Amino acid sequence: MTREKYRTDIDGLRAVAVIAVFVHHLNTAWLPGGFIGVDIFFVISGFLITSQVFAEVREGRFSLRRFYQRRINRIVPALATVLLASVVVGAFLLSPVDLMRLNATALFSLLGVSNFYIWITYGNYFAADASEAPLLHTWSLGIEEQFYVVWPLLVVLVYRLAPRHLLLVLGVGVALAVAFSHYATGMFATASYYLLPTRFFELMLGGWLGLYLQQPRAIGRVRAGVCTVLGYLLIGVSLAWLGEGAPFPGLNALWPCLGAALLIYAGAGGARSPLLSSRPMVFIGLISYSLYLWHWPLIAYLNYLGVPITLGVGGAVVVVAVLLSWLSWRYVEVPMRRSGVQLRFAQVFFRRFAVPALGLVLVAGVTQQFEGFPQRFSAKVESLEAMTLSKPAEIRRGCHVVNALYTTGPKDDCRLGAEKPAIDGILVGDSFANHFSGMVDILARPDNISLMDYTIDNCLPVLGYTGGMSPVYATHCDLRNARVFDLIERNRYRYVVLAGSWPRDEAAKGIIEDSIRHAVEHSGQVIVILNNQPIDKAATCPIRRLMFDLQRQCETDESSRPHYWAQIRAKYPQVRFIDPNQVICPGQRCSPLIDGKLLYLDNAHLNEVGSRFIGQTLLERGYSLLRDPVGRS
Repeated sequence: MTREKYRTDIDGLRAVAVIAVFVHHLNTAWLPGGFIGVDIFFVISGFLITSQVFAEVREGRFSLRRFYQRRINRIVPALATVLLASVVVGAFLLSPVDLMRLNATALFSLLGVSNFYIWITYGNYFAADASEAPLLHTWSLGIEEQFYVVWPLLVVLVYRLAPRHLLLVLGVGVALAVAFSHYATGMFATASYYLLPTRFFELMLGGWLGLYLQQPRAIGRVRAGVCTVLGYLLIGVSLAWLGEGAPFPGLNALWPCLGAALLIYAGAGGARSPLLSSRPMVFIGLISYSLYLWHWPLIAYLNYLGVPITLGVGGAVVVVAVLLSWLSWRYVEVPMRRSGVQLRFAQVFFRRFAVPALGLVLVAGVTQQFEGFPQRFSAKVESLEAMTLSKPAEIRRGCHVVNALYTTGPKDDCRLGAEKPAIDGILVGDSFANHFSGMVDILARPDNISLMDYTIDNCLPVLGYTGGMSPVYATHCDLRNARVFDLIERNRYRYVVLAGSWPRDEAAKGIIEDSIRHAVEHSGQVIVILNNQPIDKAATCPIRRLMFDLQRQCETDESSRPHYWAQIRAKYPQVRFIDPNQVICPGQRCSPLIDGKLLYLDNAHLNEVGSRFIGQTLLERGYSLLRDPVGRS
């Protein structure tokens, strides 16, 4: 933004965004919806970039080379500084697998595609292991950089084809993008969080406002005041009301984006918000980019080391982050932007993008080649980490599917248990049923049972159960379960295995019992696999304990089961129950590490090694899919 058009209130709005994200990352309970700060950033970026691009397009002096030169000067120097610091620290602290992931993320961050890598590698933004990924936050930079590739070209194209209808065409585009985002969020929740198509409307909304305000607009004090109050209200309610369980982005992201747009609009008439234009907020806004970059690695490394973020620790993190951010802004951001104006595009591209990128290619390549330098720690660390990489969903890909593929039918090659032509039964359920597939495979073999493996994400095998799912997921699950129970009814399998993340809510007893009854009436034998015990940091605690020689406790007490199971057992004595906690929780004390085997993939799901270990241990104790040690079926 040129000096004569500089708006202090926009820097103040940047401050609101980065403070919200920072507080949320320190402790989600302190500000549940703080992650919407990223969405506010998107609106601001769309507004500023579009205002600048369109002014140049209208004056006939727009150049893609100059545009990307400015973007490199703005984004890369501070980013490269933080990437370098994170990689250096990671070389000393991170496990082999985590170091490989970090260095790959660093490279992809500089290339503007880390959102794809993070989506594939970590999945859910709120997942436990994601909180320890030092460069997780760079997914949002990927969104912006991809937007910069598409948006200027789109603005130029629409301006040339329909200059009089530019606002109308792009306004319709915003509406369509919101609708698409809302639909896709229901269909592909994780991908929608990280990828540009579902976030496009947020930057596009800011861009549309930038185009609208290219013409002088009379914004009276009353209108500006109303817009300011409404903008604060939309952002404030979103900060307090939204949480990690809310479907996002979609319509839930629209409200804070509209709030940000209203505050920008209100300030365009000269009636700047005193809060946003205050010196402290403007200062934080000026360093907001560096503050966004620095704050998360500090928090992630504390999470990695298991340091609780109390108020005192949080305050120290804030001080260190602000200091690093000011230094980064003062000695990296500002000088690089100023000097970059004097350089040719080729010089900027080579020195400030190509050279750091090639350096990160080398670092990531060497790290992959030497498998994360496992010799930094004991050999046991590498062995345990290898177990966490055995993921049942990947091993059983095609047999276990994501929720969006709910129409997928059973596949003949998706077998568990005995290897024989005929199918004796079926395993159905959600991702927890999938993680038990290794255990079921082992327990079914002694009785010569062959089972069809037919599981799906986020869909308990209970007719009518929604369990807080989004409307789209609930619909998919209803249709999938209708198909599952139709298969059971038509084929009258000798064996039906039901597994899943059974709810603790006692009110769920009725529909769970109805589904079990339905299976009992249309099959020979019903086997129910009960939940395994969730354990905080189950997949990482034993590894960190080895890495840093900590006396950390990784075990937890076994939780009691919902009362409805005792009632269902009494009513249906012919139903067989298998309890994996018999292995995981000896003496009612549950451990993620048994006999040198790390059982968990995350806080609740088992890895393939753990699933098979539990199955083999139960087998050695005299259990099978149909029998217990005393021979009772």
